[in-house]
Amino acid sequence: MRVLKEVDVDELHLFRGRVVEDVVSSGGSLLLPKGSEIHAVLESVPGITRTLKRWGIYSVVLDISFNLSEEDFNKIIENIEPKVRVLEAALAHKTIAQVDEVYRRISENGSLGEGAYMLAKQAALLTEEVSRAPQIILCLGRVRESDEYTFVHSLNVGLLCGYLAGRLKPGDREFAAAMTYGGLLHDLGKAKVPQEVLNKPGRLSEDEYEIMKSHSVHGDELARTSGITDVRVLSVIRNHHERWNGRGYPDGFQRDEIPLFARIAAVADVFDALTAKRVYKDPLSSREAVSMIMESSEADFDRTVVRALLLSVGLYPPGTMVELSDFSVGVVIGARNADLFRPQVHISVDGKGRRAPEGTIVDLGAQQELFVRRALDDVGKGVAYKEKAV
Repeated sequence: MRVLKEVDVDELHLFRGRVVEDVVSSGGSLLLPKGSEIHAVLESVPGITRTLKRWGIYSVVLDISFNLSEEDFNKIIENIEPKVRVLEAALAHKTIAQVDEVYRRISENGSLGEGAYMLAKQAALLTEEVSRAPQIILCLGRVRESDEYTFVHSLNVGLLCGYLAGRLKPGDREFAAAMTYGGLLHDLGKAKVPQEVLNKPGRLSEDEYEIMKSHSVHGDELARTSGITDVRVLSVIRNHHERWNGRGYPDGFQRDEIPLFARIAAVADVFDALTAKRVYKDPLSSREAVSMIMESSEADFDRTVVRALLLSVGLYPPGTMVELSDFSVGVVIGARNADLFRPQVHISVDGKGRRAPEGTIVDLGAQQELFVRRALDDVGKGVAYKEKAV
């Protein structure tokens, strides 16, 4: 969203934005270069306002930016009091490394080996952590490199499966842990899919698509030969691509024929796939992904599970840039109530286009006179850990 505003030089310190055109003196000296961030200029050249007025320049046109980087969003989350709980970076990295190890073992000897047991223990730890995190979006990791995708995706689907299971069966921690474990292993069979098919940037041919579809059956076989007997985990691995209308694979199950475990995994898998950047597509925002899944729920998904996702993520997931009814702009940081329309918003720009005081948070659930006027953009979903996994 782009808004141009002519600002008095004495009020420049109140605004965030970039200079629209070069500001030059009557003698031709460049005073403010086009595109410079006014806040940075004022910090680096404290006397710039006096200089501008000395040359008879009393206002500057700014492009007031409502964009927020992921780094800025991370800083906001870190500085909120009380602290917002997110997934510990060390736990995320260890899980990703263990999933990587499982795939390596399959490539070498065709079995998970002790990796299955270690990953089951990790799933229990993840379930416990996520049960205490109020915002699941803040626990999901962003894929930064294409070769990370399979492992980070497995982590995210595991987290989402466990979280949705907790929503659907509150208090049943054992069920949630089994779903987390299933989510971590849901794409196990892709270890048997050639890399050139798995990461092909264009559309798959019919033969390539058949090879890709085989991963759910391969995964089921690998899990069973590795000693996994939990039907919940096995159904997640085999049936997470089944669809409500019967047009999924590999068994063509429909509606209630699809085990609940697989129905949960189907929603978790698609949500994370939609919001991930891949070699062949750009990511959707969390808000767009939820909307798309809701639109597809009649044909593809169990509405009960989709409703659980909506309640977990909200209409305005954390990271969504929004404009409020007073024309202030900020980023959604979460919600403290069940009203999907009234999240908490960290305000960056007030209703007059000025930079808001640091740490300004509006809880729409407690301020009934304000509401979200429109969603503007999406900062991104990966705030759980910022370092690249090793």
